[in-house]
Amino acid sequence: MAKKLTKKALKQPDQFIGFWQGASMKAGRFAGENAKALVIGISALATVIVGLVVLSWINEGRAGRASAALGRAEKIADAELATPGAPPKSDSIPRFATEKERLEGALTALDGHFSKRTPLADEAALVRGSMLLSLGRADEAQALYEKLLAGRLDARLRFLAREGLGYAYEKKGKLTEAQATFAKLGTDATALGAFYKDRARYHEARLAELQGNPGEATRIYHEVLDKNPTTSLRDEISNRLALLELK
Repeated sequence: MAKKLTKKALKQPDQFIGFWQGASMKAGRFAGENAKALVIGISALATVIVGLVVLSWINEGRAGRASAALGRAEKIADAELATPGAPPKSDSIPRFATEKERLEGALTALDGHFSKRTPLADEAALVRGSMLLSLGRADEAQALYEKLLAGRLDARLRFLAREGLGYAYEKKGKLTEAQATFAKLGTDATALGAFYKDRARYHEARLAELQGNPGEATRIYHEVLDKNPTTSLRDEISNRLALLELK
Protein backbone atom coordinates (compact mmCIF):
# COMPACT_ATOMS: atom_id res chain seq x y z
CA MET A 1 0.00 0.00 0.00
CA ALA A 2 1.33 3.45 -0.87
CA LYS A 3 2.23 5.57 2.10
CA LYS A 4 -0.23 8.41 2.64
CA LEU A 5 1.33 11.82 2.94
CA THR A 6 0.26 14.21 5.65
CA LYS A 7 -1.14 17.65 4.99
CA LYS A 8 2.05 19.13 6.41
CA ALA A 9 4.21 17.03 4.10
CA LEU A 10 2.25 18.05 1.04
CA LYS A 11 2.94 21.69 1.79
CA GLN A 12 6.64 21.06 1.26
CA PRO A 13 8.13 21.69 -2.18
CA ASP A 14 7.44 18.15 -3.27
CA GLN A 15 10.36 16.50 -1.49
CA PHE A 16 12.70 17.54 -4.28
CA ILE A 17 15.77 16.83 -2.22
CA GLY A 18 14.93 13.18 -1.71
CA PHE A 19 14.96 12.87 -5.46
CA TRP A 20 18.73 13.45 -5.67
CA GLN A 21 20.08 12.16 -2.39
CA GLY A 22 18.99 8.65 -3.14
CA ALA A 23 18.65 7.48 -6.68
CA SER A 24 20.19 10.27 -8.70
CA MET A 25 23.66 9.59 -7.43
CA LYS A 26 23.37 5.94 -8.39
CA ALA A 27 25.43 7.15 -11.31
CA GLY A 28 28.22 5.51 -9.38
CA ARG A 29 26.85 2.14 -10.46
CA PHE A 30 27.03 2.48 -14.20
CA ALA A 31 30.10 3.27 -16.26
CA GLY A 32 31.94 1.99 -19.05
CA GLU A 33 30.19 -0.43 -21.33
CA ASN A 34 31.37 0.23 -24.90
CA ALA A 35 33.07 3.40 -23.62
CA LYS A 36 29.69 5.04 -22.98
CA ALA A 37 28.75 6.63 -19.69
CA LEU A 38 25.34 5.59 -18.52
CA VAL A 39 24.25 8.47 -16.36
CA ILE A 40 21.19 8.33 -14.18
CA GLY A 41 19.55 11.62 -13.38
CA ILE A 42 16.53 11.54 -11.13
CA SER A 43 13.52 13.78 -10.96
CA ALA A 44 11.31 12.45 -8.22
CA LEU A 45 8.77 12.98 -5.52
CA ALA A 46 9.08 11.14 -2.23
CA THR A 47 7.43 8.18 -3.98
CA VAL A 48 8.98 8.44 -7.46
CA ILE A 49 12.36 7.42 -8.86
CA VAL A 50 12.77 7.69 -12.61
CA GLY A 51 15.97 6.74 -14.44
CA LEU A 52 17.29 8.87 -17.31
CA VAL A 53 19.96 7.72 -19.75
CA VAL A 54 22.29 10.39 -21.15
CA LEU A 55 24.37 9.24 -24.12
CA SER A 56 27.89 10.61 -24.46
CA TRP A 57 31.13 9.14 -25.79
CA ILE A 58 33.85 9.86 -23.24
CA ASN A 59 37.08 8.30 -22.07
CA GLU A 60 36.20 5.14 -20.17
CA GLY A 61 38.74 5.72 -17.41
CA ARG A 62 37.62 9.28 -16.75
CA ALA A 63 33.98 8.16 -16.82
CA GLY A 64 34.77 5.48 -14.28
CA ARG A 65 36.43 7.94 -11.93
CA ALA A 66 33.55 10.36 -12.31
CA SER A 67 30.93 7.72 -11.63
CA ALA A 68 32.95 6.51 -8.63
CA ALA A 69 33.00 10.07 -7.29
CA LEU A 70 29.22 10.29 -7.62
CA GLY A 71 28.93 6.91 -5.95
CA ARG A 72 31.02 8.08 -3.01
CA ALA A 73 28.90 11.20 -2.64
CA GLU A 74 25.84 8.98 -2.61
CA LYS A 75 27.27 6.85 0.16
CA ILE A 76 28.10 9.90 2.23
CA ALA A 77 24.62 11.36 1.75
CA ASP A 78 22.97 8.04 2.62
CA ALA A 79 25.23 7.04 5.52
CA GLU A 80 23.72 6.63 8.97
CA LEU A 81 24.28 9.56 11.27
CA ALA A 82 27.12 9.09 13.75
CA THR A 83 26.14 7.60 17.08
CA PRO A 84 28.16 8.88 20.05
CA GLY A 85 30.31 6.12 21.49
CA ALA A 86 29.68 3.71 18.62
CA PRO A 87 32.72 1.97 17.10
CA PRO A 88 33.89 3.43 13.77
CA LYS A 89 32.70 1.81 10.59
CA SER A 90 35.17 -0.06 8.41
CA ASP A 91 34.04 1.28 5.03
CA SER A 92 35.99 4.59 5.00
CA ILE A 93 32.80 6.59 4.51
CA PRO A 94 32.72 9.56 6.90
CA ARG A 95 29.82 9.81 9.33
CA PHE A 96 28.34 13.03 10.63
CA ALA A 97 26.32 13.94 13.68
CA THR A 98 23.59 15.91 11.90
CA GLU A 99 21.76 15.87 8.59
CA LYS A 100 23.19 19.30 7.78
CA GLU A 101 26.75 18.13 8.35
CA ARG A 102 26.12 15.00 6.30
CA LEU A 103 24.82 17.04 3.35
CA GLU A 104 27.75 19.41 3.61
CA GLY A 105 30.10 16.42 3.59
CA ALA A 106 28.50 15.03 0.44
CA LEU A 107 28.65 18.47 -1.14
CA THR A 108 32.35 18.74 -0.33
CA ALA A 109 32.91 15.33 -1.92
CA LEU A 110 31.26 16.52 -5.12
CA ASP A 111 33.12 19.82 -5.21
CA GLY A 112 36.42 18.04 -4.66
CA HIS A 113 36.10 16.07 -7.88
CA PHE A 114 33.95 17.82 -10.46
CA SER A 115 34.82 20.77 -12.65
CA LYS A 116 33.29 21.99 -15.88
CA ARG A 117 35.44 19.67 -18.00
CA THR A 118 34.99 16.61 -15.83
CA PRO A 119 32.82 13.84 -17.27
CA LEU A 120 29.32 13.93 -15.76
CA ALA A 121 29.90 17.51 -14.60
CA ASP A 122 26.39 18.63 -15.56
CA GLU A 123 24.83 15.69 -13.76
CA ALA A 124 26.94 16.40 -10.68
CA ALA A 125 25.89 20.05 -10.83
CA LEU A 126 22.23 19.03 -10.75
CA VAL A 127 22.93 16.89 -7.70
CA ARG A 128 24.79 19.80 -6.14
CA GLY A 129 21.84 22.11 -6.73
CA SER A 130 19.49 19.79 -4.87
CA MET A 131 21.86 19.66 -1.92
CA LEU A 132 22.05 23.43 -1.83
CA LEU A 133 18.26 23.56 -1.71
CA SER A 134 18.19 21.04 1.11
CA LEU A 135 20.69 23.16 3.02
CA GLY A 136 18.50 26.24 2.56
CA ARG A 137 20.96 27.89 0.17
CA ALA A 138 18.33 28.75 -2.42
CA ASP A 139 20.19 31.76 -3.85
CA GLU A 140 23.19 29.59 -4.68
CA ALA A 141 20.96 26.89 -6.14
CA GLN A 142 19.18 29.45 -8.29
CA ALA A 143 22.45 30.78 -9.66
CA LEU A 144 23.67 27.25 -10.41
CA TYR A 145 20.52 26.25 -12.28
CA GLU A 146 20.50 29.50 -14.25
CA LYS A 147 24.10 28.88 -15.29
CA LEU A 148 23.25 25.34 -16.40
CA LEU A 149 20.26 26.54 -18.40
CA ALA A 150 22.43 29.14 -20.14
CA GLY A 151 24.69 26.36 -21.42
CA ARG A 152 24.26 23.45 -23.80
CA LEU A 153 22.44 20.72 -21.93
CA ASP A 154 20.91 17.45 -23.00
CA ALA A 155 17.17 18.08 -23.30
CA ARG A 156 16.33 15.88 -20.32
CA LEU A 157 18.95 17.51 -18.15
CA ARG A 158 17.53 20.86 -19.21
CA PHE A 159 14.13 19.74 -17.93
CA LEU A 160 15.67 18.81 -14.59
CA ALA A 161 17.63 22.06 -14.35
CA ARG A 162 14.52 24.12 -15.04
CA GLU A 163 12.59 22.11 -12.50
CA GLY A 164 15.35 22.80 -9.97
CA LEU A 165 15.17 26.51 -10.75
CA GLY A 166 11.43 26.43 -10.12
CA TYR A 167 12.03 24.80 -6.75
CA ALA A 168 14.65 27.43 -5.91
CA TYR A 169 12.12 30.20 -6.53
CA GLU A 170 9.53 28.29 -4.54
CA LYS A 171 11.95 27.83 -1.65
CA LYS A 172 12.42 31.61 -1.63
CA GLY A 173 8.67 32.20 -1.57
CA LYS A 174 8.61 33.63 -5.10
CA LEU A 175 5.58 31.69 -6.31
CA THR A 176 4.97 33.88 -9.36
CA GLU A 177 8.49 33.25 -10.64
CA ALA A 178 8.21 29.57 -9.71
CA GLN A 179 4.96 29.25 -11.65
CA ALA A 180 6.47 30.93 -14.72
CA THR A 181 9.48 28.61 -14.56
CA PHE A 182 7.46 25.45 -14.08
CA ALA A 183 5.18 26.54 -16.96
CA LYS A 184 8.15 26.24 -19.32
CA LEU A 185 8.48 22.56 -18.43
CA GLY A 186 5.59 21.82 -20.78
CA THR A 187 7.66 23.03 -23.72
CA ASP A 188 10.75 21.20 -22.45
CA ALA A 189 8.73 17.99 -22.17
CA THR A 190 7.39 18.00 -25.73
CA ALA A 191 9.83 15.42 -27.04
CA LEU A 192 10.76 13.71 -23.79
CA GLY A 193 7.96 11.26 -23.13
CA ALA A 194 4.91 10.82 -20.94
CA PHE A 195 6.63 11.15 -17.56
CA TYR A 196 7.95 14.60 -18.35
CA LYS A 197 4.62 15.79 -19.72
CA ASP A 198 2.82 14.44 -16.66
CA ARG A 199 5.33 16.10 -14.39
CA ALA A 200 4.97 19.46 -16.14
CA ARG A 201 1.20 19.30 -15.65
CA TYR A 202 1.66 18.13 -12.08
CA HIS A 203 3.65 21.26 -11.29
CA GLU A 204 0.98 23.38 -12.91
CA ALA A 205 -1.60 21.85 -10.59
CA ARG A 206 0.64 22.05 -7.53
CA LEU A 207 1.30 25.76 -8.03
CA ALA A 208 -2.41 26.40 -8.54
CA GLU A 209 -2.98 24.65 -5.22
CA LEU A 210 -0.30 26.70 -3.46
CA GLN A 211 -1.76 29.93 -4.84
CA GLY A 212 -5.21 29.19 -3.47
CA ASN A 213 -6.97 27.75 -6.53
CA PRO A 214 -7.95 24.22 -5.42
CA GLY A 215 -10.58 23.84 -8.14
CA GLU A 216 -8.06 24.33 -10.93
CA ALA A 217 -5.54 22.11 -9.15
CA THR A 218 -8.13 19.33 -8.81
CA ARG A 219 -9.08 19.60 -12.48
CA ILE A 220 -5.47 19.26 -13.65
CA TYR A 221 -4.66 16.42 -11.25
CA HIS A 222 -7.65 14.45 -12.56
CA GLU A 223 -6.66 15.23 -16.13
CA VAL A 224 -3.21 13.73 -15.57
CA LEU A 225 -4.71 10.57 -14.05
CA ASP A 226 -7.36 10.25 -16.75
CA LYS A 227 -4.91 10.62 -19.64
CA ASN A 228 -2.26 8.38 -18.12
CA PRO A 229 -3.69 6.03 -15.46
CA THR A 230 -0.30 4.34 -15.00
CA THR A 231 1.64 7.55 -14.41
CA SER A 232 4.45 7.22 -11.86
CA LEU A 233 3.01 10.29 -10.16
CA ARG A 234 -0.26 8.52 -9.39
CA ASP A 235 0.32 8.01 -5.66
CA GLU A 236 1.45 11.58 -5.09
CA ILE A 237 -1.47 13.01 -7.07
CA SER A 238 -3.94 10.75 -5.27
CA ASN A 239 -2.62 11.94 -1.92
CA ARG A 240 -3.00 15.56 -2.94
CA LEU A 241 -6.52 15.01 -4.28
CA ALA A 242 -7.52 13.28 -1.04
CA LEU A 243 -6.40 16.28 0.98
CA LEU A 244 -8.08 18.74 -1.37
CA GLU A 245 -11.36 16.89 -0.95
CA LEU A 246 -11.09 17.28 2.84
CA LYS A 247 -10.97 21.06 2.60
